[in-house]
Amino acid sequence: MKKQNLLLTILIAIFIISCSSDDGQPNEEEGPNNENEVKLYKKTNSFRDGTLISSKEVFYNSDNKIESVTLNEINYLNRTFTVNYTNGNVSRIIRATDVIDPNGTDETINYNNISITNNSIILVSDASDRTLEIEFSNSFVNATKYYQTSMPNNVFTQSFTRNSDNQLISNYTGGDVFEYSNFDSNKKLDPSGSVMEYEHNTFFMIFGLRVSKDNPLTATYNFSGGGTYSNFLEYDNQGYVTKVSYDASNSTSNYSVHEYIAE
Repeated sequence: MKKQNLLLTILIAIFIISCSSDDGQPNEEEGPNNENEVKLYKKTNSFRDGTLISSKEVFYNSDNKIESVTLNEINYLNRTFTVNYTNGNVSRIIRATDVIDPNGTDETINYNNISITNNSIILVSDASDRTLEIEFSNSFVNATKYYQTSMPNNVFTQSFTRNSDNQLISNYTGGDVFEYSNFDSNKKLDPSGSVMEYEHNTFFMIFGLRVSKDNPLTATYNFSGGGTYSNFLEYDNQGYVTKVSYDASNSTSNYSVHEYIAE
């Protein structure tokens, strides 16, 4: 991902979900208001000025493992992640992007070489000359590296810092710095990431990883022209996020709604 794409995302973060960040968050463990039912995240529709601007949907196999994820950014692109398994483990991920803009370029990245250890995942696409490295501990992402396999020194990096409660307090992405506060504890994690800004979200979801235990409601972007912004979350009686609004005074214009299915 190029840094300028991230900066564009920041400028519109108050209004829409960051779609360039390979959307999606893994489902959180059961909370205190779960009524013993576990749900799988299924779909998100995002609206700006009351108009649908993007949708994302997750499809599962018979083992409730992610089989594919589709993203449709209206009049811009369609993207699909297709996941293959061998003996229950992820063995291949194909990320195919169809750019609707005639000036854009379609792209397919086939991560057919995947290595998984107790604290790292390395995905290599030989044909596309791409490598994604994910470092994690106890299902939480600590850092990522994304680079051309042939140019490992030209790398896009991320790092995540959490407090003793595993709440995300800072995120360094490609030189940009975000800080987080005002956590909604004892709820499920927002599938869209709430105010958290970072890349490779769909990969985290596929591997059952996350960057925070709880949802931060406030983010501070520490860069020239940056500032502080907040999201407003609504939950069902089991603690799953059902709606994310980007303007409390006008929550019917700029918002996202999430759908779930019983596991």
